[in-house]
This record gives sequence, structure tokens and C-alpha cells, in this order.
Amino acid sequence: MRNSKAWSRPRQPRRGRSSLHPCLRALLPITLLISVLPSFALGRNKQPIQHAPLPAKVMKATTVYIQNQTNDPAIADRAYTQLKSWGRYQVVDSKEHADVLLVFALTQSQKQRSGSGFVSLYNSKTNAYTYGSIPGGPSTITRALTLMQVVDPKTSDVLWAEEQPWRHKHSGTQKLVLALRQRIEEQSLQDTIPTNAR
Repeated sequence: MRNSKAWSRPRQPRRGRSSLHPCLRALLPITLLISVLPSFALGRNKQPIQHAPLPAKVMKATTVYIQNQTNDPAIADRAYTQLKSWGRYQVVDSKEHADVLLVFALTQSQKQRSGSGFVSLYNSKTNAYTYGSIPGGPSTITRALTLMQVVDPKTSDVLWAEEQPWRHKHSGTQKLVLALRQRIEEQSLQDTIPTNAR
């Protein structure tokens, strides 16, 4: 007579149920919680970037003159379009009638770089590519930038400035005006919140 226990199939875990030992199953949520808590704590300690307040002259200005010191008339046109859609400032045709000047200029930034260059060679006999790198000496990368300054026409003081790199023939003018708009709107919002509510 056969021993039924010897020939019985091993029990398979039921579908949908974990094959972990009950003690390990109980520890799993605690382990997950311990691994997640530090990331939450780090996120809470991260301080948002705080901006220095813009001068009152910028906040109270209602008229602006666009002074384009670049050789590209499209920069002034883009700035004018962006300012008109914003609607905060009246664009005037002379410095004498302006509360602030929006001065646009072209600048450059240079960055030193050293490293190797990537090479791809094609072998026509084998129809195969060979990839590799060659050592390279130090080189200088030059980037074109558009600089926008908010200037007091009476004192020539620069009240605020920002720059944007040129990318694919785009001067970044719209981003510059939008950056100014964002700063002014953020500060205006902060000024309307009572001090005890902050």
C-alpha cells in the first residue's frame, strides 16, 4: 500500500496571497514607512528660493521706455508685444516720459571645458560603424545672451536685471519680460497678504 503523504504534491500558495512568511509580511509595511520617511523630511526642510524685494520705483512705475541697444529690431518688437499683452505698463516713445527704462543689450558668457570628443567612423568594406573617443585639450564655449535691465532714467541706477541665452535664433526676450512680470506679481501678492497671516 502506497504512502499517500510521500506522493502528495507540495502545496502551492493560493493566487493573490503572498508567499512571504507571516512575520516578514507584518514587517513589510514598517520597512516601507521607514524608507519613505527620510525623503519626506528632506522635502520639508527644503526652503523655497526667496527673492530680494524689487525697488519701489519698479513697483510704482506705470510708464516704460524700451531702449534697444542690440542690432536686432525684433528684440524691441517682441518686448513691446509682451508688455502690451501684460497691460501693466504704458509704453512711451521717449525716456523723458518714462518712469523706468527697459534696456536690452547683447552679452556673452564664456565657459572653459576640457575632455574628450566623441567619434563615429564608418567602414565601407564591412558596413560597420566604430565608436570611440579621442582626447581633447581645453576649449572655450561662448554663449550669446540677451540682457534686460530695468533702469531708473533719472539716476541711471540698474533696479533689476536678468539674462537669457540665445537658442536656435531665439533671443529669449519674451522670457525676460515674463520673468519681470512674475517677480512683480509675486511681490504684489506678498504685499496684499497681512503680516500676521504669513
